Amino acid sequence: MSDLLAVRLGVKMRLLSLWLLLTVLLAPTLCADLISAKAALEAKTGQAAPGGEVLLRVSFEVDKGFHAYHKDNPGYSKPLKIEFSELSGLTQVGETKWPAYHVAHPDEKDLAWEEWELAGAFELVLTYKVPSDAKGKLTVRGTYEAQVCDEKGCTDRKGDLLATIDVAVAVQPPTSAGGPTAEDLKRIEEKIDALEKGGTSNRKDLAAIKKTLEELAIAASRAEPSTSTEVSRKDSHGFYEDFDYALGEAKKQAKLILVDFNGEY
Repeated sequence: MSDLLAVRLGVKMRLLSLWLLLTVLLAPTLCADLISAKAALEAKTGQAAPGGEVLLRVSFEVDKGFHAYHKDNPGYSKPLKIEFSELSGLTQVGETKWPAYHVAHPDEKDLAWEEWELAGAFELVLTYKVPSDAKGKLTVRGTYEAQVCDEKGCTDRKGDLLATIDVAVAVQPPTSAGGPTAEDLKRIEEKIDALEKGGTSNRKDLAAIKKTLEELAIAASRAEPSTSTEVSRKDSHGFYEDFDYALGEAKKQAKLILVDFNGEY
């Protein structure tokens, strides 16, 4: 009976030793990352600006002797996959650019079986359009999943992706030198509306109208002159054919202007 117990104990010790040996041998593979990734956002040209485009570069590094798989891998291995949980309003333009892959044939007797492998350092590039109202910092968050393999077997790996970029402040185009601002024109327009509603029954009203028209004439003279000859065209009778242009001239010159309304004056 004691001999039988000794045999059983010996078998258990051998199994335990074998398990410990396998654990030691497999530890580097189980603990190693095998694949790492880093994401970065950059402006396509110049600085990132509202309405412009930015590039998201996702760089991968696979440990020597191992490989991941292309998104269109026709074999049995799982392809590399990336997903995003936050894009800050960015919208993708076009398709994701994937790197070239190596075509491997795991079974020499079955050449139809292909695995498209990605080894070493490689990069995915995505183009995004920046929202027209974007400002401050844009953040992209996501994850990746990859099956990483060598000749001994495969293991699944996953990780996080994070990238940020600052959006340049939109600069308003300057007005022409000395030209009227939107506030100038709005103030003059409000004065004219007030005078029209109040009537012109005395000298004070007439003086106010004259002053307002003079301000309008000064403001208009500071603006850039129109390069178009179409709006200032006159008919055979000398009447302006464009009503808006004629109205503007009337206000600027503070006098009546004859306008052609489709042949009727």
